[in-house]
Amino acid sequence: MGHTPGHADDRASRATPDTSPQPASASGAAGSLRQWSGWRYEGLAALELTALVALAVSRPVLDSFGRSPETFVARGADTATIVWFGLAVALVPALAVSLVGLASRALGGTVRGWAHLGLVAVAGGVAVWRLGRDVTGRPGGALLLVAAGAVGGVVLAAVRWRLPSSSTFLRFAGLASVVFLVQFLLMSPTATLVTGDGPQLDAEVAAGVSASLSDDPPDVVVVVFDALPTESLLDGTGQIDAELYPRFAELAEMSTWYRNDTAVAPYTTEALPAVLTGRYPNPDYNAYPPPDPENLFTLLGGTYDLHVREQVTRLCPTDLCRVRPTGGLRRLLGDAADLWGKGATDDESDAGGSSLPAVMGSNRYEDATTWIDQQRFGTGGRPDLYFYHSVLPHDVWQFLGDGTRYQADEHPTGFFGLGWTRAGATVGRQRHQLQLQTADRLLGRLLDRLRAADSLDDTLLVVTADHGQAFVPGEPWRTLSAGNAHQIMWTPLLVKEPGQASGRVSDDDVRAIDVVPTIADLLGVEIPWRVDGVPAATAGDAEGRGGPTKLFDDSEGNTLRAEEGEPRVEVPAREPFELVLGTDPVEGEGPDGIWKRTEHGELFGRSVERLDVGTPDAETITVPDLGAVDDVDLDDPLPLEVVGHTDLPEGTVVAYALNGVVGAVTAVEPGVVPDRQLAHGFLPPDLFVAGANELTAYVVDGPPGGETLRPAELRDGD
Repeated sequence: MGHTPGHADDRASRATPDTSPQPASASGAAGSLRQWSGWRYEGLAALELTALVALAVSRPVLDSFGRSPETFVARGADTATIVWFGLAVALVPALAVSLVGLASRALGGTVRGWAHLGLVAVAGGVAVWRLGRDVTGRPGGALLLVAAGAVGGVVLAAVRWRLPSSSTFLRFAGLASVVFLVQFLLMSPTATLVTGDGPQLDAEVAAGVSASLSDDPPDVVVVVFDALPTESLLDGTGQIDAELYPRFAELAEMSTWYRNDTAVAPYTTEALPAVLTGRYPNPDYNAYPPPDPENLFTLLGGTYDLHVREQVTRLCPTDLCRVRPTGGLRRLLGDAADLWGKGATDDESDAGGSSLPAVMGSNRYEDATTWIDQQRFGTGGRPDLYFYHSVLPHDVWQFLGDGTRYQADEHPTGFFGLGWTRAGATVGRQRHQLQLQTADRLLGRLLDRLRAADSLDDTLLVVTADHGQAFVPGEPWRTLSAGNAHQIMWTPLLVKEPGQASGRVSDDDVRAIDVVPTIADLLGVEIPWRVDGVPAATAGDAEGRGGPTKLFDDSEGNTLRAEEGEPRVEVPAREPFELVLGTDPVEGEGPDGIWKRTEHGELFGRSVERLDVGTPDAETITVPDLGAVDDVDLDDPLPLEVVGHTDLPEGTVVAYALNGVVGAVTAVEPGVVPDRQLAHGFLPPDLFVAGANELTAYVVDGPPGGETLRPAELRDGD
C-alpha cells in the first residue's frame, strides 16, 4: 500500500506523538529537533523542485541566451549584470516554486506533503513538455507535447509518492541548476563577455598611427547597414534607382562605388567583425567570436576621438566607447520571460538572438535618427571617427519609407525554418524594399547634417553593409546556396574620399575585408598587424583577386559548403555579379514603383468606380483576421498585410481595394497551407481611414490597360 505523503525522511513526524510529561529541557530539545527536521525537509524538497524547474526553465533560457551574447551587447550589459542575470534565471524560478510549497506548511504536514507532490507533478510536467519541444522541434502548443507533459508530470509525482527513494535522485539532480549556470557563465559564447577583458589600446600602435597621419587628418564616418544586398538598390541597368533611393544615388555621385563588393559571412556576428578587422572569420569559432583587439577602433583610437554605436558587437575599447545601457537587468529578465513564454505558443527566437529585442524593436529608426542628430560634426580639435551600425533594412520588416511603423509579425508569411517556402517571398521583398527606403532616409539625414556642419567635403565617408539577404522561393534567406549567392554576398560599398566631388564606379574584386585597409590607405596609415584585405583602390591588381571565384565563410547553415578541410567556400564570381547588375527588384516605375506589382501594377491607386467592373466571380478568398480593418486607430500601427487563402489557380491576378481604391495587385502563389493557394497583398497606409474600413477583392481579367475586375467574395477565417 501507499503511504500518506509527508515528511518522507522524517518518519517520526508521522508517528503518534509522545504526550507523557517531560522535563522542560527535554521538551525544548524535542521541539528544536522537530523544527530542525521540518526545515531539513523543506530544504530537501526545494532541491527536488530545483532540479525540475532547472530543466523546465533555467536550462532553455540560459542555453538560448548563452548562444546569443549579442543580446547582452545590445542591452549594454556589463559583466556584473550578466552574472546577476544568470543567477536570477538559475535560482529565482526554483525559489518561487519552493516558496509556494513552504506556504502550504501552515496547513499541516499532510497538506504539505500533497502540495509537494502537486508541485512535483506541475514542474515535472513542464520539464517533460519543454524537453519534448526542444528534441522534436514541434511548436509549444502541439497537442502531443501538451499531452506528454501532462502524463509525464502525473507519472513523476506517482513515482515520487510510491518510491520515496526516488527523491534522492531528484535532490542530486538539483545540482543541475549550478551546472547550467556554470556553462552559461564560463563555457558559452556569452562567456567571452564575462571572462574576457575586451579590446584595449596599444600605446605603440597609437604612436605609430600618430606619426603617420598628416598634420590635419580628416574626420572618418563609417556607416554599416544590416542585411542590405546591392541588388535591392538597383534599377535593372546596374545603376542605383534614384527615384526610390535618392540619397544612396546622391552619395554614389560623389563617391567611388565598388559594385563588386562582397560580404564574407552570412551573420552579423561574423560579418561585421570582418568589416572592422580586415580579416576573414576565424574558423575555430562557430558561434559568437571573442572580440578581436586588432580592429579599426584600436587602430585609430589613440589619435581619433571615437563616437561609436555598435549594436551586436563589442570591438571598441570600453574606456573609449561607453556602452549605453538599454534597460539593464530588468529588461534582460523581461527578454528572458518573453523568450520562454513564446515557447508555449510558437517558435521562439534564440534569446531574441534573431530578433534582438534591444535593437530590432520598434524604436530602431528613432534610435538611429537620435544618434545622427547628437553628433557634433566639424567641431575641430582632434580628428573624429564616427561609426554607426544601423540595423536597417534588416528584418523584422515593420517600417515604411518615411519611418512610419506598421503591424508586423517577427517572421513574414512564407518564411519557414531558415528559408522561404514557395510562397511569401514577393511581399517579403516588397516590405524589405520599403524598409530600405527607411535606410535611405537615414543616410540622407546623415548627409544633411554633415553638409550643414560644412564638413561633408573634407570627410572620409564609408557606407557599406555587413551582408545581404535573399528572397528566392525555396532557398535560405540568410545562409549561402547556389540559388541565392547573388543576394547574400553582393553588398554596397561607397567610399567618398576627402575632397572628392565626382563619382566613379569600380567593378574590381573588392570584399568586406578591404574596408579597414582602404581607410588606412586613404589616411596614410600602415596597419601594424596581419590583415586579409587590401586597399580597394589596389584590389584590381592584388594577388588572388579577379579570379573565377570569391570566398565566403563556411557556415554550418550554408547549403554551399567548402571542400573538406577548407574554412571558406569558393563561390563563382562572374555569373552572380551579372545577375545582380541585370536585376530590377521593383516591378513598377516611379516613386510608387514598390507598390506596383505584376504587369497590372498601374491599377494601384485607382478608384474602382473608374474601372471596368464585371460580374462577380464565384471564387472566395479567406483572410485571417479580416476584421482588423473594421475599427482602425490611425495613431496605431496599421494592418497593411493581407494574407488571402484561395482555390484560385496559381498565376491568377487579384486586386485588393481599400475603401474603393486599389491598394495591392498580386499574382496567386502556391500556398503555405496545404491545398490552398496564397493571394498575398500589402496595402499603403494612406488608404486607411479612422474607424471602419472596407476591404474588397477582385479577380483581374484582360490585358494591362484594358482590365476587367470581377468581384470575389472575402471571408474571415484561419
